[in-house]
Amino acid sequence: MKKICKIFIVKKYFTIIMVASMKRKHFYQVLLVIILLVNVSCTTLIKGLTNDLAFGVYQQNDMKLVQEAAPAYLLILESMIYKNPGNRDYLMTGIQLYTSYATAFIKDEERSKLFNDKILKWGNELLASYPLYKKYNAISAQDREKKDIAFTKFIAGIKKADVPYVFWGMYSIGMDALKNSNSPAGLLLLPRLLAIADKIYQLDDTFFNGAPHLFFGLYYGSYPEAFGGSPVKAKAEFEKAIEISGGNMLAHKIMFAEVYYKSQYDRDGYEKLLKEVIDFNIDLHPELRLMNIMAKQQAYKLLEEIDDVFY
Repeated sequence: MKKICKIFIVKKYFTIIMVASMKRKHFYQVLLVIILLVNVSCTTLIKGLTNDLAFGVYQQNDMKLVQEAAPAYLLILESMIYKNPGNRDYLMTGIQLYTSYATAFIKDEERSKLFNDKILKWGNELLASYPLYKKYNAISAQDREKKDIAFTKFIAGIKKADVPYVFWGMYSIGMDALKNSNSPAGLLLLPRLLAIADKIYQLDDTFFNGAPHLFFGLYYGSYPEAFGGSPVKAKAEFEKAIEISGGNMLAHKIMFAEVYYKSQYDRDGYEKLLKEVIDFNIDLHPELRLMNIMAKQQAYKLLEEIDDVFY
């Protein structure tokens, strides 16, 4: 099997040319056969394919193609996560792509919960790949002092190289907490999530187009003042995230409109941001094309419903 893997690597570019010449709808079926024949244990090769294909998915402008073809890739990715427990790259990619797919295509509440549960599970596994977090997680909630000390050690040990993994682990848990922001469980998680987010913020606040600022914008705009919420701070964080992204990550503007301007009942600001999203040329930044197409679709929908929101 190792010999097969070496042969495949040598012929990598020839294979890419062959695949590229096929009809797009067959691409993921061919990929599935290639991967299963080669063996998932060829870690370096699979990791390269994972990164390349994730980038390829994000560049797509054909939403129907992504909707029809992506499930095969998601199943491959899930198999890789299962066969390589604790692999940070696979877990991170799984969180990213399952989140994107669920946001774009899963409207059924029951199916959405299945996706969210999986994303949350992988987020916990991603953080648990760090021994200090795993140690913290294993301590009983009753032993609060010991648990606090263990968590502080985990935070202190996070380095800049860890930011992508820790961010996506925190993100998956944080999004679940924000959806349940009024529940006791969501409120109990809040201090831990904020501590992780603050550490990421300190290490690299520009990560993923200013995502740390976006997270705090969501937090300040979603929680009441009694739990640290602040419309003023939310606005500042959203504006900083947009500044860092150069205005190219349209989802930032959608969230800014929905979380801040809607809560402030500011129709002019709300409408202005949504129109900026609609007028944006998505081909200027192909690496963000899929996410920006989804943001544009959301902007059209929100503008159609604007009279129901501001009346």
